Amino acid sequence: MYLAIYRAKNLWEGMIEKRFVALTLIKGIGNKTLKKLLEFFESPEDILETDNKNFEKYKNFIRKSLTKEIEDKAEEIIQRCYEKNIKILHIKHPHYPEILKEIPDPPIVIYAKGNIPINEKSISVVGSRKFSSYGKVVTEKFVSELSEFNINIISGLAIGIDTIAHKTALRNSTFTTAVLGSGIDIVFPRENKKLYLEIIEKGCILSEYPPGTNPTKYTFPQRNRIIAGLSYGTIVTEASNTSGALITSKLANDYGRTVFSVPANINNPFAEGNNILIKEGAVPLTDLDDLKENLPFLFDREKEEKVKNLALTEDEILILNLIVEPKHIDSIVEKTGLSFDRVSEILFNLEMNDLLENKDGFYIKK
Repeated sequence: MYLAIYRAKNLWEGMIEKRFVALTLIKGIGNKTLKKLLEFFESPEDILETDNKNFEKYKNFIRKSLTKEIEDKAEEIIQRCYEKNIKILHIKHPHYPEILKEIPDPPIVIYAKGNIPINEKSISVVGSRKFSSYGKVVTEKFVSELSEFNINIISGLAIGIDTIAHKTALRNSTFTTAVLGSGIDIVFPRENKKLYLEIIEKGCILSEYPPGTNPTKYTFPQRNRIIAGLSYGTIVTEASNTSGALITSKLANDYGRTVFSVPANINNPFAEGNNILIKEGAVPLTDLDDLKENLPFLFDREKEEKVKNLALTEDEILILNLIVEPKHIDSIVEKTGLSFDRVSEILFNLEMNDLLENKDGFYIKK
């Protein structure tokens, strides 16, 4: 009986995954539009079955676009993910990062390898491929200091500052997330293969591109919006005036996230972008206090220790990580897939442990 229920559940989840993957393969409908539709509808199937006249043109377009070729391609992607132990996180999945949903055009599907869910207490650290000894030193300094507060270090696995950031995080035993500009099974650059494998073991690799997708000059700027979207703050430690790190910082600013820039020697060609960012309003970053002052909620060591000592269950951690902003119990039930009674029990326990408070029906982190 249990095996039959388990198989039925997996079959149903597989059908949902297939629909979400298929949506991303349709040309002519972008992430912004799909996000708006999926804020109204629970699943792609609901879009296809709606009788709401306001959404009829979207329903007809999607139904017409879901050809056998698209369906077959979605099945092929899912099969490849299964074979390569790649997790598929669609935007309604309980482990899809909440912070990423806040940007205007989040990826509808993320492919992931490594430890899920990711630590959403996160800051991105980015910079140029070419760097000076000073750039290396300041990157190691700030990543090492952030590691003491269990902050997820997000970067792009590129040669240069990205590589230094990831390696420093791993050396300090903190979670790090690499966002790729290629399919998740393609290591680029190749010389970072060892680093890629270590991040899978101790952190997480993410990509919005299906397995087998080769990187192009277009995929990296697209990738940068995910780096910015996953982070409460973006640190540029050393970047030239043509660096892709400046794209990431601009996106972060557009999303209302805090951008930090390490002041640079005006004669350093590797860091011209840093002083440009400061002129444009980025926070000059000279020590850890600059980060604490602007993002104080990420540095509550007492609360961090308290959570660790409580030995919370997986469901309790899931819900605690979910409440980045005030959330109603109905929203928590919907996003976690847990029963109303189970969520009520967990919320009560988290309140009793002084981790949450209830204000007018909305739960807020303390």
